[in-house]
Amino acid sequence: MSQFVKAATTEQIQPGRCIGVKVEGVFIGIYNVEGEYFAMNNICPHLGGILTYGFIDKNCVTCPMHMWEFDIKTGDCVWPGEEKIPVYPVKVEGEDILVNVDEPMNMDKPQ
Repeated sequence: MSQFVKAATTEQIQPGRCIGVKVEGVFIGIYNVEGEYFAMNNICPHLGGILTYGFIDKNCVTCPMHMWEFDIKTGDCVWPGEEKIPVYPVKVEGEDILVNVDEPMNMDKPQ
């Protein structure tokens, strides 16, 4: 059963910022893009860089290790392409940011 779990509070993440947290054993980054919150896996698939240590520009984050870029909203690799990072459903209740890491929104389910 999928469920939303508190991962952070809105006051912890100002617009244009992010934090890294562990939710039910999954390392995720939570990003505030113009007041909207997004969550995605925090590990770069290239060489394991921690994405929340990277650089944020609008809705993209750049890995600090080798400059791979990912769209925060979709998890798609903007540069060099081909890769994808799981993104997770987020909802805000009051000041709590809740994330469901059980069902990534952008990954194909096995058939």
